Amino acid sequence: MNRLVQPAAPGTADAEGLVAEAIALRRTGQRQASAERFEQALARDPGHPGALTSYAMLLLETGDAQSAARLAERALEVDPGRMSAHHVLGRAKCQAGNLAAGIASLRRAVALGPDAFEVEVDLGKALFDALASEDAERHLARARELAPLSAEVHITLGNLYRRQHRYDEALAAYRRAVELDARIAQAHNNLGSLLAELGDDDGAVAALRQALALAPDRPSTWSNLLLALSYSERLPAAEIAAEHRAYGRHFEARIRPLTPVALRPLAGRRLKIGYVSSDFRGHVVAVFMEPLLAHHDRQRFEIYAFYNFTADDEATAHLRTLIEHFIPVTALSDEELAKRVRAEGIDILVDLNGHTAHNRLPVFLLKPAPIQVTWLGYLGTTGLPTMDYRLTDARADPPGCTESLHTETLWRLPDSLWCYQPYRFAPEVAPLPALRNGHVTFASLNNPAKVSATILGLWVRVLQAVPGARLLLVRSALDRRMAELEGFFASRGVDPRRVDFVAQRSTADYLALYNDVDVALDTWPCAGGTTTGDSLWMGVPVVTLAGERSFSRSGASMLTTIGMPELIAETVDEYVANATTLAQDLPRLATLRAALRDRVRASPLVDAARFAAAVEQAYVTLAERAVAGGALP
Repeated sequence: MNRLVQPAAPGTADAEGLVAEAIALRRTGQRQASAERFEQALARDPGHPGALTSYAMLLLETGDAQSAARLAERALEVDPGRMSAHHVLGRAKCQAGNLAAGIASLRRAVALGPDAFEVEVDLGKALFDALASEDAERHLARARELAPLSAEVHITLGNLYRRQHRYDEALAAYRRAVELDARIAQAHNNLGSLLAELGDDDGAVAALRQALALAPDRPSTWSNLLLALSYSERLPAAEIAAEHRAYGRHFEARIRPLTPVALRPLAGRRLKIGYVSSDFRGHVVAVFMEPLLAHHDRQRFEIYAFYNFTADDEATAHLRTLIEHFIPVTALSDEELAKRVRAEGIDILVDLNGHTAHNRLPVFLLKPAPIQVTWLGYLGTTGLPTMDYRLTDARADPPGCTESLHTETLWRLPDSLWCYQPYRFAPEVAPLPALRNGHVTFASLNNPAKVSATILGLWVRVLQAVPGARLLLVRSALDRRMAELEGFFASRGVDPRRVDFVAQRSTADYLALYNDVDVALDTWPCAGGTTTGDSLWMGVPVVTLAGERSFSRSGASMLTTIGMPELIAETVDEYVANATTLAQDLPRLATLRAALRDRVRASPLVDAARFAAAVEQAYVTLAERAVAGGALP
């Protein structure tokens, strides 16, 4: 028996044709024309679920997550079981910064379409952003099963493995993505940034330059390259500075600043300070920021935090209690964030990232605040012509030494650019280990990525000058790198058994290691910051080599601040001499160890109130100059 097919209503039939046209236009990149067809289709049939869902996808592609979410919700009112509508709603919620709601919608989409590759990938990405690593891995692995030749899923899995410190798997995933599609800039970018983190400078720079060639307008790739170059000893400081300036020029030509705004008169009001960072979480920047935030004078300053990360942790929760206005901004475009900064009337906008991960430096090119400052997270220039100042000190950036390496004016704090906060759970300082071991133990517990060929050569000289001494280093996650290190010492006549490698560990266990260390050896050209403070607090003197760039002078800054400039070397020979002299005088070393924590405790390095007052005075002075229209001498 033949079944009769009812003809569609005229409005619906017209809508179907318009939706088909709109989808075809969207696929060819004609977004405006596609949007017009979707609008026409919805004028004829306002409840057309296909039009609502596909239009939502188009709006999501253009960055309008809120409008996309509204359309997807309308589609689900008409057709609650439409998997694609749950999918686009989930993506829109995530893009708008509502991860929990987005994940819930994506889970419903997966339940409705268990074999939908794109939904599995998007759910895996959202769970990754929410720090739900195990759940994320399960969905990403399923996506890989569904589409093993997808470069995208290998990139995302690589990101997950990297966060879990499964570095060999992460490198393999990124390299597989490059094999599958060498045109994807993100695959080269992620590979390069991981190689930089693991100490393969040459491999990192090559991969990042390839990524930049494929996507020259992606700021994060530029930043990753500049960070890798700052860690490397391959280029002199002037050339690295030139690369930073090239970044600034490139994006200055593409980003039009907001209409300039003058600083309002200061009388009778609080100065508004806005900190922009992705690191208001369990991160070293948060450790150094906490003393300042805790001691800001709330009668004189109104503090804002613009937080550019997708998830919170215990550190985030604590910092929220110290900040009047805590504003998550990951969902905001650069233009939206700049307008929010302008709307809040921020007087001084402070970048805490520099060229580290998840920075928002393009916002500073929009010049939303009258005064813009960079500090703490990156010990060098941003390269931006719109960044007015960089906070530093006279030892990290000696007058007449590094000005030419900056686009910013250097503003030197009176003591140090650092305020070290000792860990409350740090163990007591143990007696000198050499007295019980019968030999001196040198150590560098810095990130292995900071260990350059030059500094390795100096460590060899130290071991040769102090027979029987041992060296303790942090193990690299790269097997190839470990083989290179062991071969380096052996090829220079140092028994590899004199060099011990320890795996990265919890903060408490890491601090306990210092009770087995007699003398700490700083890295170069990128010196230690946190590790230097930790070492000094644990009673271990640090020998550092001050170089020509700001990145190499953190140790010099801290040692000067605690009154021990004699441990700062200006030449490689002086570095070796300082280390060997300490090791050859155990009574002096024991006395120094016993007194070092008290020395640090009594110094400006840990005086949070003094540090906060110095930073606040800098802010006031900069503001007064801006109001007066004055310039620095």
